[in-house]
Amino acid sequence: MATDLDLRGRAVVSVAKYDYTLWLKLMGGYGITIESPLTIDDVVLSPQDDPVGEFGPVRRLAGLTIEKATVDKIGTLQVHFRDGTRLVVEPDPHYEAWNVSRPDGSLIVCRPGGGLSRWAPPPER
Repeated sequence: MATDLDLRGRAVVSVAKYDYTLWLKLMGGYGITIESPLTIDDVVLSPQDDPVGEFGPVRRLAGLTIEKATVDKIGTLQVHFRDGTRLVVEPDPHYEAWNVSRPDGSLIVCRPGGGLSRWAPPPER
């Protein structure tokens, strides 16, 4: 059973790749960070192995709006966009494959080998 990440209606504001990390900045201060291989529709890319020039399919996510974003119990992230595009990130055996950050400081992380860790927002000072 998949858990809804409550990102419906959030547009991708920008996409950036730096070293081994891909960042999707979402409307409202949300973000998705990917550090492992990903699939966009039928294109498989690796932030660690593929050069920046190969990331055209990822750059085209800018401006798209999320229809549904879910994660299953083993940590597979699926993001469906309103135009039909689908982004999938499987757990990585050695690294944190992805994370979702929220403007309140809370964080959901796919652990190495699968499974999820969740961090609550930091206490207010």
